[in-house]
Amino acid sequence: MRLIGVLASGETPSGPENADALVILNQMVDSWNAERLNIFTLTITELPLIPGTQNYTLGAGGTLNLARPARIERMSIVSLLNPAQPLELPLEMVTDAGWQAIPVKIISSTLPTVVYDDGAFPFRNLSFWPIPTIAVNIRIYGWQSLAAFDLFTDVTLPPVYLKAMRYALAVDLAPEFGRAVPPEVAMQAQMSIAKLKVMNAPTVEMTVDPALTGSKRMAYNWRSDTPAGRH
Repeated sequence: MRLIGVLASGETPSGPENADALVILNQMVDSWNAERLNIFTLTITELPLIPGTQNYTLGAGGTLNLARPARIERMSIVSLLNPAQPLELPLEMVTDAGWQAIPVKIISSTLPTVVYDDGAFPFRNLSFWPIPTIAVNIRIYGWQSLAAFDLFTDVTLPPVYLKAMRYALAVDLAPEFGRAVPPEVAMQAQMSIAKLKVMNAPTVEMTVDPALTGSKRMAYNWRSDTPAGRH
């Protein structure tokens, strides 16, 4: 509020102003939770599946009781046949068309290989194929959502977030209080959010389509512009 001239130095907001600003702040956080570059980490959660059960609800209070992530990056099945050395096997996450293409869905096997996530709200519905016949775990790699704020709880965040949130909130609050956004505030908001996104950008692994390298995998040394041998 100081950044947009609603409050002078040393002044404090009224109760209604606090309440209005908190609503705008949490709407901003909710919007940030839908963008990968605003998410600072993935949360890895492991939960048990029930032998003979194909369909699960994922969300707070669901059969997979976990706060619903905005997006799931990947999932794995964890085989418990050797508890001392659990085996993690990536699942193929299929689209609507991929799930439709499985002609017979009620098939059982020791370990599932495919999972379908319909992305529903408030519960995501996960369906596994084939249906596991033994006790296995599901390992979920989901976006770590930013928590909503209140007026009483202290919050700690990774570097860059505090300034980015302060200036971005000032931009969002300005129309609520009938103020224009000072150009330097808008610039600082843009720069801080850009730094945040650079920090959160996932590492991208470069790959080459096998059709371009032949039947055998060829490693390439980009520094010397020469092949580096076959694997």
